[in-house]
Formats: sequence, C-alpha cells, structure tokens
Amino acid sequence: MSFAITNWAGAVLGAIGLWLLYSAWSRRSRALARQAAGEEPPPLHPSLELVGGIVPPIVLVGLAILGAETTLSFFVLEGGRGLFSIFDLIGFWVLLLGYGVWMVCKSKYRLPDTKR
Repeated sequence: MSFAITNWAGAVLGAIGLWLLYSAWSRRSRALARQAAGEEPPPLHPSLELVGGIVPPIVLVGLAILGAETTLSFFVLEGGRGLFSIFDLIGFWVLLLGYGVWMVCKSKYRLPDTKR
C-alpha cells in the first residue's frame, strides 16, 4: 500500500482561500454595520493615503499574472500529467482569488482600532 499526497496541496490551498474569502466578507459586514451605526472609520496615516489607493490594483494585476503564468506552466510543461493535479491548480486559483478579495476588503473597509 502506497501513500500519495495527491490533491492535498489543492485542498489546503483551497481551504486557505475560502478562509480568506470568509474573513473578507466578515470584515466587510462588520464595517458596514458600524458605518450604519454612525461610526466613522479611522483616518489613514498621511503616509498611507497615497499607498492605500495605489497598491491594491497593482497587487491584483500581479495576482492575475501569477495565475495566468501558473496555468500556462501547468498545461504546457506538465500537460496535466505531472506532480500536481487540476484540483491543485483550482485550489491555487481559489487562494489567489481569496487573497485578492481579502486585500481589497482590508484596504476599503477600515474598522476602528479596538486595542486600547
């Protein structure tokens, strides 16, 4: 009996991606609830105002390029018959999607600092 790690990478990456999506949705919901209650989000530090608007689109383009390169490499180099399965590739895509959504929600929906 042999032990193979087939599809484990995809399952782990997919689970992390789904957790990031849940975390982003939760943050968005909490921020909108606080906004509806009349709380104002904290202002960004002056040094972060410019960076806060520029970095998310740059990272999203980078994630799209990474996803495209990984997909191209998967099908051209391995032809789907290599070490990783299509399930692993889909798990990687879910991770990239989850990170992109999480990063956008983290920068767009700011919450008041509760550490005092």
